[in-house]
Amino acid sequence: MDFNIKIEGKNKYTRYGYIKGEIGKYKWYALVHKESLNNGIDPNTLEKGKGKITRLCVYKDVNINSDTHIKRYIFANYKRGWDVLSKNHKELIIQLVEYLDRRYNIVVIK
Repeated sequence: MDFNIKIEGKNKYTRYGYIKGEIGKYKWYALVHKESLNNGIDPNTLEKGKGKITRLCVYKDVNINSDTHIKRYIFANYKRGWDVLSKNHKELIIQLVEYLDRRYNIVVIK
């Protein structure tokens, strides 16, 4: 399945730092570094290893009873290791990590 990935807000053109967006019907945010770090997500295996993403959260907010009560469902949460990684959403996570890795490896030659 191919998911529609969007980057939102002021950080749309930011190269590194906290980036947020949407993938399909879910929201996400990630901390992307300029260089690969030992505690980042390895884009080939999704394991902790050499990677530029050291923080990733994929979630969905659902209104409950009224606009003031929101429940957040978390499908993936990585902070120097996976706290949550839903097996049902693994393909979505793989595509998002691959997309971010490709996007932030682009080098502009003048």
